[in-house]
Amino acid sequence: MSNDIERQLAKILARDNELRDAEASEKRKQEAAVAAAVIEWESRVEKVLLPAIEPLAAMLKGAGWTCDIERTPRGFKVAAFRGDMVVYGSRERPSLSFELQQGKDLVVLHEATPSGIRLDAKILGVSVEPDVVKNRIVEFVSKLALK
Repeated sequence: MSNDIERQLAKILARDNELRDAEASEKRKQEAAVAAAVIEWESRVEKVLLPAIEPLAAMLKGAGWTCDIERTPRGFKVAAFRGDMVVYGSRERPSLSFELQQGKDLVVLHEATPSGIRLDAKILGVSVEPDVVKNRIVEFVSKLALK
């Protein structure tokens, strides 16, 4: 009887080790994917996205707006406003930020306007196309321009 119990416990422990190994392997894969996403995002921001939005900033400036594009630790922020426009309840200027979510391979958008601050429901991947970013900036400016 004691051999049966020991065999049963050995099977349970072996299965437990298999599950732990599988979890550890999955965690390593996820960490590698996040690390790759960080590298891809950083490169994409610098080489593709920032150059793509410069013409929009120039158009805004040409129309009398203030438009600043700023690198942030996890992405970039576009501040666009005219006159003394500020974010509701603060002294901050209206802005739209695109930032890589900590520990994920997704980009989140934060929008700060005179109406308030909100997290955009549209979550993007790190390989987001420049046209998607430019369209989102145009949507942001349209909210400000109509005020």
